Amino acid sequence: MNNWFKGFFKNKRETSLQLLLIVGIAITANLLGDELLLRLDLTEDNRYTLSPASEDIAESLDDPVTVTAYFSENMPPQLSQAEDEFRNFLEEFRAYSDGNLEYRFVNPSESNQTEQEAQQAGVRPLSVQVRERDQVSQQRAYLGALFQYGGKREVVPVIRPGSALEYTIASTIKQLTVDQKPKIGLLQGHGEPTQQEMTQVTSQLSQMYQITEVSGLDTAAVPADIEVLIVVAPEQQLSQEELLKIDQYLMAGGRAIFAINTVRTDTRRGMATPMNTGIERLLSAYNTPVNTNLVLDANAANIQVQQQQGAFQIVNQVQYPYIPLASNFGNHPISQGLETVMFQFVSSVDTSRVDSSQALTPLVLTSDQAGVSQGRFNLNPMQEWNQQSFMQSHVPLGVAVEGTFASAFAGIDSVNAELSSSQKTSIVVFGDGDFVINGRGQQQQQQRLPEDNVNLMVNSVDWLADDTGLIELRTQGVTNRPLVSVADSTKTVLKYLNTFLPIALVIGYGIYRYQRRKIRRRKWIEAGV
Repeated sequence: MNNWFKGFFKNKRETSLQLLLIVGIAITANLLGDELLLRLDLTEDNRYTLSPASEDIAESLDDPVTVTAYFSENMPPQLSQAEDEFRNFLEEFRAYSDGNLEYRFVNPSESNQTEQEAQQAGVRPLSVQVRERDQVSQQRAYLGALFQYGGKREVVPVIRPGSALEYTIASTIKQLTVDQKPKIGLLQGHGEPTQQEMTQVTSQLSQMYQITEVSGLDTAAVPADIEVLIVVAPEQQLSQEELLKIDQYLMAGGRAIFAINTVRTDTRRGMATPMNTGIERLLSAYNTPVNTNLVLDANAANIQVQQQQGAFQIVNQVQYPYIPLASNFGNHPISQGLETVMFQFVSSVDTSRVDSSQALTPLVLTSDQAGVSQGRFNLNPMQEWNQQSFMQSHVPLGVAVEGTFASAFAGIDSVNAELSSSQKTSIVVFGDGDFVINGRGQQQQQQRLPEDNVNLMVNSVDWLADDTGLIELRTQGVTNRPLVSVADSTKTVLKYLNTFLPIALVIGYGIYRYQRRKIRRRKWIEAGV
């Protein structure tokens, strides 16, 4: 027995004191650990640390929220990681809620009874691939949760790996605990998309807001209890009376989002023509007009193009500059955390006319290789693009403006505009109305939008409705991390470096070792060893 053990067991009294001390330290550490939550979060956006907004939501709970999480066991690693992350966030919310959030985890795959319980709660099974002993098989798996509060319930049918779990928990709790959802208005009646044609956006917005369709503005004003008016892609001309009602809503302090098209495109014929719905008149008066042009960007999405080669129809992937992949964003709560937004036939927003009473922030811009087409539009995807087509950089595609605005009908005697200027208010303007549409008519819901397209619109509503606390949480999930594009010459250099540099390092180290041993041997010989 070594000296340490001899000292430890020197006598029974000392041993008892040391054991009591160890037990006391363990008990104290457990009690402190239950009350204090200490973790190191080294992620870039602190995605594993509760934000002040989430802390406020948890601390404001007066009655208990019960969370029943349904996760199957023995799942692939990426799905098991989602369970671990969800459990960790629930534990943090529980700590900040002073015990008003309780949770339990149920394995639906354990028995028919637990599986039936999960399905009755609204959690849907997924089919996942499981590899065992070099064999791949399909397995039913559950990843969802049921939140209950004061007789109300909200279900999260699927918890996807890599999604913004903190936002999922915080927004679900907020849905349950809010007494009355704020109203937002969706302009209808002029060919705008319906809620069903913007299903991703409206499903997100309906979690926090009551969506009201606004129409009949010829005879009625925009309801005063509308927090934000959303105008998306009208196709028909609005009457002067309708424009006046929208204008006066803004002059009275209302807030609005305008996502409009100023060019009507016909991709089948490869043509485009200017269009005017009257909204352009309002935006021009507010010093944020959308130009009648189409923006091109070298950083663009690919489309499928059919080509005839002999007797065969060949489908090729072609990069199409009229569908920009915008990844440059301004420093603003709306665009914080966004990575890539895909626009379709987008127009630029004129930012040169803003006056001293307004503060404009570009939200989303093109890359540094962009251009503008106007006048005669050629939409042929097989046309030859050259360097002259992309001579502009960072063209604004969407902006947020705060301040006061002059009425579009101020000084017009024939129009009864009660308010000639606004209180301090805000608007958001996009040069594309299609970036939030899943499909129209029979095509509705067929196109799955990129997540950041949805986030951009929902963030805009949150910011205008003064509900900015959860904006930063919505974009915490990883959506797109594209590789940095490099020139072909750089690729060649990197390829040869990767091939020959390790070999050169090994050879160089070998030569160094050989020379060192040679010098050492010479010294031994000179010393007579």
